[in-house]
Order: sequence, then C-alpha cells, then structure tokens
Amino acid sequence: MKKSLSAAIVFGVTAALVLAGASAATAAAPEVLPTGQKLYAIDCDNYGPQLWSVGADGASTPVGNAYETATGNDCAGGGQTNPVDGITYFVYNPFESPNALATVDLTTGVVTTVADFSGDTTNPWQLFITNDGDAFVVADQVLFSLALATGVTSEIGSMAPAAFGAVGYDALTDTIYSFDYSNDVIVYTINRETGEATDTGLGGVWDTADCADGGTGSGTPLNVIFDSAGFAWIASESCYANTMSVDMTTGESAIRGEFHDPSERIYTRRFNTFYSHTLIIGTAAVAPAADAAPALAATGFNSGAIAVAGGIGAIVILLGAALLFRSRRKA
Repeated sequence: MKKSLSAAIVFGVTAALVLAGASAATAAAPEVLPTGQKLYAIDCDNYGPQLWSVGADGASTPVGNAYETATGNDCAGGGQTNPVDGITYFVYNPFESPNALATVDLTTGVVTTVADFSGDTTNPWQLFITNDGDAFVVADQVLFSLALATGVTSEIGSMAPAAFGAVGYDALTDTIYSFDYSNDVIVYTINRETGEATDTGLGGVWDTADCADGGTGSGTPLNVIFDSAGFAWIASESCYANTMSVDMTTGESAIRGEFHDPSERIYTRRFNTFYSHTLIIGTAAVAPAADAAPALAATGFNSGAIAVAGGIGAIVILLGAALLFRSRRKA
C-alpha cells in the first residue's frame, strides 16, 4: 500500500514537472505585439522627424508627410504615450536647434514642440512615463524627473553602473529597465526615487541580425518600449537599425527585421532603410469576426504545446490514480 501510494505521488509530481517544464520551454521572445497594439518609429535622417508605422519585421509605412518638407538631420530620442492622457511625447532633436520636448500624433504624424528642455539637463536621450503619469528623462546615465507641461528637468541621481543604452518603463510590472549599449545582455532595474541601478542577473548575448545588404550585425539596444504583455521591443543598432523583441523573464531575444520602406518611394540606399532611435507603441483598430474566440495576448507562450503537455500530464495522473486504486483493492 505504501509503495503504491509513493508511486502515485511520483506520478503526480512527474506530471506537474512536465507541465511546468512545458510552460518554461515555450516562453520566447514574441514575433508580434499583443492584439490591439501597434509599433511606430520616428526617423533620424534627412527626412525626419517622419513618423512611421512599423511591422515587427521592420517593413514600415510613413504616417503623414513630414518627409516632404523636412530639412537637415532632425532626429528623435525615446518616447512613450502617456497612459493618463493618451498624448505621445518624445525627445526631439531638431537640426542645429536645442533639444526639445515634443508630441506626435500617431494618427496624422504631426509633431508639435512643447518646450525646449531646461533645468538640470537640456540634452536628454530617453523619455518614459509611468502608470500614474510621472515623466522621466535620462542624460549621460543620470535620471531626471520631467515636467511635461514645461520641459523642466530635475536631477534625481546617477544610474551607474548602468551605461549608455536604452531605458524604458514596463507598465505591467511598474518597473524601469536600463539596457547597456552592448552586444552582451546587461540589464538593470532603476530606482525612480534615487536612480540606483540593480543588476537583473540576465546574461548572454543579444540575437544577431542578417543585414539586408549582406553580412551580420549583433544586437545593440538604443531604445526600448514595452508592450502590454511585458515584453520589450528594442530599436537595435545592428546592421543599420532593427526591431528586436525580448522576453524579460529569460533575456531571450530575437531580431525581427531591418527598418525599411517597402514602397521604395523615399529611400534609395541600403535596401531603402532608415535610421531610428525611437520605438513607440500605440493602439491599433481591431475588428474580430463575430463568432471568433477572444484573441489571447502575445505572451510568448505556445498554447498548443501547453495543451499537449497538459494532456500528457493528465494521463500520467490518471495512471497514478489507477495504480493507487488497484493497490487498495488488493489490500
């Protein structure tokens, strides 16, 4: 009886481990954003600040026509949509002008300058906004608070040992992350009260891209934005500029595609690529079929594999129960 009970327990534990192992094994960097979300970028080239709607593979379509009147090498740093009022802010780097806080309309592409940055820094690189509407910018790996109405910055503290790279906010976990500009996976969490950086323990190397015009390029984070499922989407300076998705629980990454204009009506060099430091996530209209089941968020988990594992686990549990029942009858 005791031996049979032990066997049943072993079967049950084995089933649990099978299920847990299947779940962990299927976690991966996503190929697409969760349903209802869309990726955007702002150009950093002769046609900036042009807003683009970006596919996960890097294929992009201009939103609006800023490229028709743009002059010089306008650029943009990190940006994010304010979860409180829905306005999308970004760091604007006008050609031969002071850096400015600006907004962009994700429907029309229209860019509006709010104010030149002032206060403790006038040269920020990244911008992000928390769930409660508090805004921050980063310059020279120092964290600053930001007044969205005026562009005034106030120093909070150093983010050392975090180095230059991408800094962004995960609304799902209410966490600020910093990614070193490196081929190695070096990721910190940032304390919003002090700027202090804490190593996440993630390691390894970022994914390597196949460049559109030949060769390869290792992932190097320039800007990061987080989707509603908590996955990171990075503007990576590999080849020219790529999208890279990252699972923050494992550090697993996948470069999805080099930024390019599929229409070929603007860019003529390097597979019609453009350069961007800025990824932004906005909403996308979703019209599911009337009888369609609700779509699951792109959590990176393969439900089919988990279902198979669940079936195997159920069978194993049933076998254990049968063994126990048989033992009791003999007793």
